[in-house]
Amino acid sequence: MTADDANRYIGLPWRFGARGPDAYDCWGLLHECRARHFGGGVPDTVLGQAAKRLYSRKLKSGEWEVVDLPAHGDGVLLRAGNDPHVGIYLDLDGGGVLHALEGCGVVFTPMRGLVSLGYSNPKFHRFHA
Repeated sequence: MTADDANRYIGLPWRFGARGPDAYDCWGLLHECRARHFGGGVPDTVLGQAAKRLYSRKLKSGEWEVVDLPAHGDGVLLRAGNDPHVGIYLDLDGGGVLHALEGCGVVFTPMRGLVSLGYSNPKFHRFHA
């Protein structure tokens, strides 16, 4: 995924359950970017209990793994309180997360900027198809 690719998403609105191409929620954006630019690895699901079950199943099977250092295209799990939020790590402009934020739409946040959004402890996930 190039900077030009990322820029095509930036500024699109957030909408719960949206899967593009004109709006996304966080899972929809992660799913779309992985499918279009990285060969997949993230099935579509709805947020909530279904996503929690999928996450647990994929980690146990080894299809997904938590990694300390992110690589271009890895998933990012962000938490602010009890609400999970996801994005995709891009090794662009020093590294950051492309994500769809409620009230903001699709944004690219440099790693150092995640703390100001309340995401102080990102977890990076590698997807093995």
